[in-house]
Amino acid sequence: MTPQEVPSLLPAALKAVEDRKFDSHHGVDPVGMLRALWVTCAPRQNEQGASTLTSSWCAATSSIRGRRCRARWREAIMAVALDAHFTKADLMNAYINEIFLGQDGDRAIHGFGLASQFYFGKPLAELDLSEVALLVAVVRGPSYYDPRRHPERVRLRATWSSR
Repeated sequence: MTPQEVPSLLPAALKAVEDRKFDSHHGVDPVGMLRALWVTCAPRQNEQGASTLTSSWCAATSSIRGRRCRARWREAIMAVALDAHFTKADLMNAYINEIFLGQDGDRAIHGFGLASQFYFGKPLAELDLSEVALLVAVVRGPSYYDPRRHPERVRLRATWSSR
């Protein structure tokens, strides 16, 4: 999909839910990384992520695998390099077109355009606010938040995310 075909609501929702500093950081969010490190290392605290849309896209589309420090470091370097070479609009467009959003048997659902057709049977441009919110909710965990297998789970996340 070209940026002109993407409803403006989608990038705005992705930024609000997944990466509030997308327009101002340089591929990584140092404050978010420090916060995640602090929370993760503190006793009895839950693990917290610090991924940006750019670093998430790097992880999803590269051969870098794992949650270990080395993999995260490589993702961060790649995200900074991509941010330096591409516009924010190009990075957002790549994310929208390529991020994994579910599985249809043996076929992976990559990109919001395909996910819109798969989950709602209509083009991305025709989705309403609640449908966009649902797709953005799926980003966090396409299996865990699969709308067909876990409708209440994804509905709760979509409702919480759109606040």
